[in-house]
Amino acid sequence: MNTVLLFASPVINVLVTGIFAGMITRQYLRRRRVYQLYWSIALLMAFAATIAYVVMMLAQPTSSLGILCFRIYYTLGAALMPSWLGLGSIALLGKPMLTRSCLMFLSFLSVIATAFTFDGSIDMQKLSQIAGTPGTGILHPGPWLVTTILLNTLGVVAIAGVALYSGLKLVRKQSQVGGLQSLNLLWANVLIMAGALIDAAAGTLARVLGLQSTFWIIMALGWIVFFAGVLLTGRRSKKSQAAAPPADTSPQSQPIAP
Repeated sequence: MNTVLLFASPVINVLVTGIFAGMITRQYLRRRRVYQLYWSIALLMAFAATIAYVVMMLAQPTSSLGILCFRIYYTLGAALMPSWLGLGSIALLGKPMLTRSCLMFLSFLSVIATAFTFDGSIDMQKLSQIAGTPGTGILHPGPWLVTTILLNTLGVVAIAGVALYSGLKLVRKQSQVGGLQSLNLLWANVLIMAGALIDAAAGTLARVLGLQSTFWIIMALGWIVFFAGVLLTGRRSKKSQAAAPPADTSPQSQPIAP
């Protein structure tokens, strides 16, 4: 029974991230919006990281395969994923030059973070007890910690900053944007920001307060809140659906379809 409980939360996250990644990837293939591409990449990272975690547990964490899966899990889930979510939010601003600059910087930093994480030394005793926890403290402190903190901080700042900027802009200047009710977009941005902060808090609570057993549940909640915001950005008012011109292709007028 204990083994089932240890697997249950990660498996729930596999299902949640897999479904969300599939839906947003499908939206990107239909609409080719840049922000959908980056969100798809981030969600696929989260999905792959959680799959790696489950495989690690099945293969025994301290085995060769288990160690490899742990590094994949930690690289994609802990280091890279939050910053790529942030890049998707930056792309929502519709400023190609800014988005490209951030993409180049993030790609460079991601390569460095991956190299540092795969080179970090592992506490094998803690790794053997990782089941049901996020794996905090398993990698000995090193350069990987600096890049991980930097990437996570940049991701959260980007998501929160864009959410606040978009919400204030909508409230102050526009009643509707591209057929979308401003209130819908405001709440969408709030949910996206809240979901990202919940996911960030999961790791912080595990590291600072030692609440490791609740990590996966908090992560699942964060993803659900985040995706609720993504879906809300595609909600149109009935009036605007009837009046919206079919050929409008501006970035602001192309919300994510649910």
